Amino acid sequence: MKKVGMLMLLLVSLLSAGTALSAEQQIFGPKKYDVNERYGKENRYQVTFKATEGLYIVKLQNGEQLRERSDLFEFSLNGEKLLKEDAYDYRFIACFVKLKKENTFELVLKDFTPTGFKRPKLMPKNVTLTIMPASMEMPPIVLGLAFWEGLKDYTGVIQKIKSPDSVLLARAVVNLQSDIASRADAMRKLTDRKDPSAKDFILYLFNDYSEKADIKGEAAMALGVLGDKAFIPVLMQGLQAPEETVRIASARALSLYKEEDTKVLLGKTLASLDFMRTTPVVRSIVSAGWKPISTLIGLAESTDPSIANLGVELMTGSEDPRVIDLLLSYLEKPGSRDMRLIIAALGATKNARVKEALIAMAKDPAKRRGVEGDLGMALVNFGDPKAEELIVEMIKRVESRHGYSKLLEAYKNLTGKEYNK
Repeated sequence: MKKVGMLMLLLVSLLSAGTALSAEQQIFGPKKYDVNERYGKENRYQVTFKATEGLYIVKLQNGEQLRERSDLFEFSLNGEKLLKEDAYDYRFIACFVKLKKENTFELVLKDFTPTGFKRPKLMPKNVTLTIMPASMEMPPIVLGLAFWEGLKDYTGVIQKIKSPDSVLLARAVVNLQSDIASRADAMRKLTDRKDPSAKDFILYLFNDYSEKADIKGEAAMALGVLGDKAFIPVLMQGLQAPEETVRIASARALSLYKEEDTKVLLGKTLASLDFMRTTPVVRSIVSAGWKPISTLIGLAESTDPSIANLGVELMTGSEDPRVIDLLLSYLEKPGSRDMRLIIAALGATKNARVKEALIAMAKDPAKRRGVEGDLGMALVNFGDPKAEELIVEMIKRVESRHGYSKLLEAYKNLTGKEYNK
């Protein structure tokens, strides 16, 4: 029992010593500054403090909890504005700075100015500031972090980059003193260098959920340009990102790989999505112009109707002869596939064979029944004035109200005027 007591006493002593050491390392703070004046009014705090000359880190924690984050804040040190007034989504911000013997910082906090007479319920908001000696070598820079513990990893991936020019670009990408457009431009320039030693840095940014979507999108393209197959699963996850910018960029990055390298995982990814997640992913793939043809054909040939329809939708507008041949065969024998999707996919092409096949179908009352509106819209895409007479005929004979409305829209799109009976 005595040994246990002694061990506990030793442990408490060590913890106390560690806490004391940590406190000694902080030359200022932690000090919490509250947003007292609300509804867009300034809360300006100015503090003068002393330090030994050297490199330090100013730690800014925006809110002790997520709901306590200040809507807007800015930060200046010794007359230099390190952060302009803006909304910062990062939980922590690390400012690497050089301090003099006597220093002054200014912190300005604000609520968003409410619109009109709306006065939402006010929540406590604050920023906590701490200043400590820098434990790693970095030039003056401002970094955003989701977790303070990640600072070492963040600076570490920058330090892994071997080329001095690439390092300068990487610092420009992450420095919050620059606007988003400048940071994104720096990432594009880093991408052009195709520097393999920057891959961990790029991957870190892409996986950082607190990073801006524009930066993550550029990071996705950088991964695609590097061409490492190990990035394919990462980019597949990017296809499911909540931000459209990231989804489209991930699709474009994946399009840079050989189809044989992405085929299996893309098929599994698409097949695993529920309806709510499938729609934005499909739209992003289409917007990116990515057409992994053999993969899409495999999906369209699936015995699962939802997967087959997904494959057809993704082939929309493809001019690949394999796709056109397959879609034309579905026009005759759709199986469990949605005929409206087949017609839309064919209508987005400029192929002469497709136009003739759609015209033939539109002329046949039995074959066109139920899809007259879709046929009308598809024919408009070819811009052939001869389709006017056929659309008018379908308008007069269509049975559904929805089909009738679509045919009226098709007529107007083709002729530039409203249909009159």
